[in-house]
Amino acid sequence: MSFILDPVLIFRILVFPGFTFIFFLTLFCDWVERKLEARIQNRVGPMVAGPGGILQPLADFIKLLSKEDIEPRDAKKLVFRIAPIAAFSIMVFAMCFIPIDGASVLSTGGFNGDLIIILVFSTVANFLLFLAGWASANPYGTIGAARVLTQFLGYDIPFLLLALTPAFLAGSLSIFQIAGSAWPAILLAPWAFVLFIITLQAELERDPFDVPHSDSEVVGGLETEYTGAKLAFLHLTRDIQVVFGSALVVTLFLGGPSGPVFFGLDWFWYTLWFVLKLLVVIVISEYITTVVARLRIDQVLTGNWKILLPAAIISLIVAVALVTWVYHPLGIGV
Repeated sequence: MSFILDPVLIFRILVFPGFTFIFFLTLFCDWVERKLEARIQNRVGPMVAGPGGILQPLADFIKLLSKEDIEPRDAKKLVFRIAPIAAFSIMVFAMCFIPIDGASVLSTGGFNGDLIIILVFSTVANFLLFLAGWASANPYGTIGAARVLTQFLGYDIPFLLLALTPAFLAGSLSIFQIAGSAWPAILLAPWAFVLFIITLQAELERDPFDVPHSDSEVVGGLETEYTGAKLAFLHLTRDIQVVFGSALVVTLFLGGPSGPVFFGLDWFWYTLWFVLKLLVVIVISEYITTVVARLRIDQVLTGNWKILLPAAIISLIVAVALVTWVYHPLGIGV
């Protein structure tokens, strides 16, 4: 059997909008976050590596790759070694389903149900991060890993329910059809957008929900025993989770890559609008992270089960009612 290698597909997987583009987009978003946080805290942030310090995230990644790789004596060696790179690989694969330039990396129009698939990938990556902390045989790492497991298992439920709100408005579980809706979900269900951003903060373990790795309580959480390349990939996984979560917000609520196209070059304009919308979400998320204080673990759990979960259920019910009795009769929607 002979296989024909499609150079266009190889380019899309390895370069744009595949691995290379996602990697450098992640580093750029990390730089934006660090500069914004520094500005809010009256600091200058990265300044040395590259113009305005834009190459600092890449320099940090390379530096960690060159550091000594130390493994604790009692660590579960196989899991300790594989979990960081496996979590990173799954998040990159999940990003490949997002229509950055108007099409996903592997297909033009995706398939019905790909929204559920990428949400599952996100959950699997979080579980691998839990395993990374558990395998380190460190009490701080174990506590941090337990908090990761407790938090993402709880917040995954409202996260999924809120993701179904724009899916129901579009009448499809395909992220392409949701992104291509005539009316972005933020206009039809703005309350779901606000709740999704809050839930996303918890899913990403960012302030005020960063109890799994709060340095004042558990040193570094699941990352405590990691060094060298493994720590580099753990940090990169965290960063790409932020980009993935923001890309999901753009796709579900902000129309994805949709925007004006001038002088042809659809892929360029789609990518430009997508990245600009992504940066807006990144700035919102980082602003919340910077100005809001950390919650206690009991407050994190109470906020999920007593506030966000009921709010997510109500959000979905309201969306169903509006689509049935208001939007469709008025011709508003897809």
